[in-house]
Amino acid sequence: MRIWFALLGAPILALADQSIAYSMTVWACAHQQALAMHGVHALFFAVNVGATVAAWGLWRATSRRKMSDETLKRRHFLAGLATAVGALSALAIAAMWLPNWMLSPCFA
Repeated sequence: MRIWFALLGAPILALADQSIAYSMTVWACAHQQALAMHGVHALFFAVNVGATVAAWGLWRATSRRKMSDETLKRRHFLAGLATAVGALSALAIAAMWLPNWMLSPCFA
């Protein structure tokens, strides 16, 4: 389960973060609440990093075992892939969060 949430859930979290942050822009501008935008990005980033760390832990645990079993080899590969996908999704969320630190929601 730790593998699949990081492998499939992390990109979905990044897309959901983008959608929710974009839809909140008008409200944040009208109410001058840029902090709410930061809260959305922080929440999605934290959940994404948590999923990535869980997949990384499983990747580390499977690397210590003897790789004679094909199932363990597949699990190790998928855990490494999930770690990479989760890290890339966390980077995407951080990249979407960065402009909120520099620009007002009412900028354009």
